[in-house]
Amino acid sequence: MKKIFTLFALLLSLHAAWAQSAIVKGTVADTLNRIPLSNAVVSVLHAKDSMLYRFQRTAGNGRFELKNLQPGQYLVMVSYPKFADYVEAITLTDSAVHNLGSVNMIQKSRLLKEVVIKQQVAAIRFKGDTTEFNADSFRTAANANVEELLKLLPGIQVDKNGQVTAMGQKVKKILVDGEEFFGDDPTLVTKNLRADMVDKVQVFDKQSDQAAFTGVDDGEKSKTINITLKENKKKGYFGKASASGGTNGYFDTQLMANLFQGKRKAAVFGIASNTGKTGLNWQEREKFGQGDAGNMSYDEMNGYYTFSGNGDDLGGWEGRFEGRGYPLVQTGGVHYEDKWKEDKQRVSANVKAMRMGVEQWSADLNQQVLNNAVQYSRDSSSSKSIDKKLRADGLYEWKIDSMATVKLTVQGGRDNRTSFSRKMGQVTNENNQLLNENENNTSSDGQRDLFGTNLLWKQRFQKKGRTLTANFWQNYEKSNSEVMQLSHANIYTNGVLDSVLKVDQHKINNSEQTDINGNVAYTEPVGKNGLMQISYGLQLNNNRSGRSSYNKADNGKYEDLDSLYSNDYKYNVVTNLGGLAYSYNFKKFRFNIGAKVGATQYHQDNLYTGKTYDRSFVNWSPRMRFSYQRKQQQSISLSYNGYTRQPSINQLQPLVSNDNQINIFVGNPDLKPSFNSTISLNLGDYKVFTERSIWFNLSYNFTMNDFANATEVDASGRSKSMAVNVNGNRNVSYYLSGEWKLKWQDLRIGVETNGQIGRRTGLVNHVENVSNTYNAGALFQLRKFKEKRYDARLRGGINFNSTVSSIQQSLTTTYWEYPLNANVSVQLPWKLELNSDLDYAIRPKTALFTTNNSMAIWNAGLGKKFGKGDAFEFRCTVDDILKQRKGINRSMYGNTVSQSTYGIIGRYVMLSFLWNFNKFGADGAASK
Repeated sequence: MKKIFTLFALLLSLHAAWAQSAIVKGTVADTLNRIPLSNAVVSVLHAKDSMLYRFQRTAGNGRFELKNLQPGQYLVMVSYPKFADYVEAITLTDSAVHNLGSVNMIQKSRLLKEVVIKQQVAAIRFKGDTTEFNADSFRTAANANVEELLKLLPGIQVDKNGQVTAMGQKVKKILVDGEEFFGDDPTLVTKNLRADMVDKVQVFDKQSDQAAFTGVDDGEKSKTINITLKENKKKGYFGKASASGGTNGYFDTQLMANLFQGKRKAAVFGIASNTGKTGLNWQEREKFGQGDAGNMSYDEMNGYYTFSGNGDDLGGWEGRFEGRGYPLVQTGGVHYEDKWKEDKQRVSANVKAMRMGVEQWSADLNQQVLNNAVQYSRDSSSSKSIDKKLRADGLYEWKIDSMATVKLTVQGGRDNRTSFSRKMGQVTNENNQLLNENENNTSSDGQRDLFGTNLLWKQRFQKKGRTLTANFWQNYEKSNSEVMQLSHANIYTNGVLDSVLKVDQHKINNSEQTDINGNVAYTEPVGKNGLMQISYGLQLNNNRSGRSSYNKADNGKYEDLDSLYSNDYKYNVVTNLGGLAYSYNFKKFRFNIGAKVGATQYHQDNLYTGKTYDRSFVNWSPRMRFSYQRKQQQSISLSYNGYTRQPSINQLQPLVSNDNQINIFVGNPDLKPSFNSTISLNLGDYKVFTERSIWFNLSYNFTMNDFANATEVDASGRSKSMAVNVNGNRNVSYYLSGEWKLKWQDLRIGVETNGQIGRRTGLVNHVENVSNTYNAGALFQLRKFKEKRYDARLRGGINFNSTVSSIQQSLTTTYWEYPLNANVSVQLPWKLELNSDLDYAIRPKTALFTTNNSMAIWNAGLGKKFGKGDAFEFRCTVDDILKQRKGINRSMYGNTVSQSTYGIIGRYVMLSFLWNFNKFGADGAASK
C-alpha cells in the first residue's frame, strides 16, 4: 500500500510539472521569397550561460513547437545555411504559450548587399497589440534623454510641454521595465533617463491587472509606453545635475540621481524653476476619489460612480501647469524598488512633494450665435495661487507559488491651496450696445486629505486558462475650504442701467467621501483557444457634502446664514455589477466580446430641508475587439465600445448657487439616460528594408439621448441653461501618419494628417440648433542626421477649422492656421554645439479675430562640452529672440466661438552648467 501511495504521489508530481510547463512555437520563413524553411534548427538556450536546453528542426511547412519547457529566461536561436542567425530573448512563465509568430530569416548575401545591420532589421515589430521599437535602430546624440529618442520613433510625437502622443492618442503612463517610476509622472522618465540605456520602447493599450492576468479584455485601457532597459545598464549609477540663471530673474536648477543594482533601484530628484518647463505635471487623479460630492458621474469602463461638486471653489487641486501664466515650482521626490527570492517578492515606494505658485492673466473673446441675434462677451481676469502637495505610495507583491499572487498598494496625500482671482467682463450685442457688465473677486483657502488601498489576489489552477481573481479597494477623501466672494453685476435695458446684483459672502465648504469596492472574476477555458469570464462587483459609496454661506451682519462680521445658498447633503450609492466576456485567440487572430450590466440604487438626504431623493437605474457596457496580425510588422484591429451614461445629480437638480449671477443653471428631473457608442479601426504596417511605416486610425462616435444644453438668453445677455435629451450627436475622426527613409542623402520623410467632422444639437431660445464643426490638418516633416556632425528637422503644416449653426447659417466661422518648425543642432570643432529652434505660427485675421496673432518664437543656444565622456557642459541660451511669444488659443463648440489671450513667459537669456554622471558595470561602462 505504501508503494501505491508513493507511485500515486509521483504521478501527481509529474502531472503538476507537466501542467506548469511552457511552449515555444512559431514558423520560420525566407523574408525575401516568403516561403517556409524546413529543417531549420531552432535552439533554446539558458540566458544565464547560453548552455543548450532544447532544440528542434522545423517541419516541411516551417513550423516548430517545443513543449514541456520549464519557466525561466531563455534565448531562442534559429539557424539555417546561408542565412543570418535569428536570436531573441524570451521569458517563459507557468503554462504559457510563447508564440514567436513568423520568424523572418535574412540571407547573409542580402544583408551585405543592403548594408543592413542587425538592429535595423528589427527596428519595429508587432507583438499582438504591442508595437515594439528597437532603440538602437534610432540614433540619438550623446547624453540624449528618452524624450529625444521618442521624437525619432514613427507615429510618436512629443510637444513642447513634454506631452507624448502615440498613434494619435495621448499617452497616460510611461513605465520602466513594466513598472511605474516615481508614480505616474511621465516627464520624470522622458526627461531624466538616458536614451543609450534603452533596449526597447513598447507602445500598447495597458489593461487592468485583472485583464492582463486572465487574458480576457474588461474594457479598461490606457495608452502606455514601456521603456525596457539594457541588462548592462541595470548595474551602476547615473544622473544629471544642472544650474541655470538668466535675465529678468529666471532660473532653473535640477538634480536627478539613480542607483541601479540589478533588480534594486533607487532614485531621487529635485527641481526649482520658474521657466515653466520642468517638474510641473502631476497626474494622480486615477488613484483617488474624484473630489467633493454634489455631482455624480459614471465611470463608463468600470460601471461605477464617482462624485464632484463644490470643488469648483478649489479648482487646480491637481497642481498642473498648463502653460498659462508665470510659475515658480519647487518639487522633489524619492523612489525605491526591489525584488528578491527569484522575483517572488517585490516592493516599491515613492514620496513626492511640491510647492507651486502661479500668477496669470487672460483676456477672452466669445461669440455666441442665437436664433435672433449675436452676442459678444469680453472678459479679463487675473489670479494668484499657491499649491502645496504631498504624496506617498507603496506596493508589495508576493508570488506565493507558481499559481497564486497577492498584491497590495497603499497611497495617501495632502493638498493645500490658497488663491485669489479677479474677473471682469461685459456682454454686448452685434450693434456694440452694452447688455451687462460684471466683476467677481474671490479668495479661497482649502485643504484636502486622501487615502486609498488596493488588494488584488490572482489564482491560477492546474487546468490551463482557469483563473480566479479577487480585487478589493477603498478610497477616502476629506476636504474643506473657506471662500470670500465679493461680486456685482449691472444689467442694462436698451443701454440704460436697469438693475444691480451684488454678492458679499463668506462660504465654508466641507466634504467627506468613502468608497468601498470589490470585484471577483473567474475564467474557464472553452475549447482549445477560447476563454470565458464571469465577474461580479459591488460598490458602496457614502458621501456628505455641505456649504454654509454667510452674509455680512450689521457688526461687519459674516454671521447671517443665507439658507438659499447653503446646503447639507448626504449621499448613499449601492451598485451591483455583473459581467460576461469571451476571448478567442488562434494563431494570428484575436477576438474579444463582452458586456457589463450595473444596477445602481441612489439615495440622497437633504439635511437642510428634510427631503429625500431616490433613483434606480441600470447601465450597459458592451464591447468587442477583433485583431489580426498578418506578420510581425503588420497588424489591424477593429473595436466597439458602448456604455450607458446616467444624468448627473447636478443636471437633475443642481445646487442653488450665486457663484455666477449672469449664467444660471437649472435642473431637469425628466432627463433620460444616454447611450454612447464608439467604433474604431486601427492599422499599423512597417517595411524592414525601406524603413517605411504607416499608422492609421478611424473612429466613429454616436450617442442616443445625448445630454445637451437648452439655453435661454434674454435681451440683457443673462442666460439660463438646462440639460435636455437630444439625438443626432455624432463625430467622425481620423489619423494617418507615414514615415520612410530615402537612400538619397539619407533623408527621413514623414507625413501626417488628422481631422474630424462633428455634429451637435442643442436648443437656443426654444429653437433647435444643429452645429456642424469641421477640423482638418496636414503635416510634412524632413529629418537629416549625421552622427557627431548635425541633426536637422523641418516640420510644416496647415490646419483648417470651421463651424456653422443652423439657426444662422449665413454666419459661418472659418479660420486657418499654418504651423512651421525648424530645429537644427550642429556639432562644431572644439566640442562646441550650436542649437536653433524656430516655431512660426501663422494665424490670419478673420471677421471675428481682427488682430494679428501670428508669431515666430526663435530659441537658440551655444554649448561647450568637456571632461571625460563629455560629461560637463557650459551653455548659453536665448529664449524668444524675436520677442514675439504670446499665449493664444482658439476654439469652437456648438454655437460658441472663442479666443483666449493669456500671459506667458517672454524673452530671457540663460547661462547653464550641466553635469551628466554615470558609471555602469563592465559591459555597460560609461563616463563618470
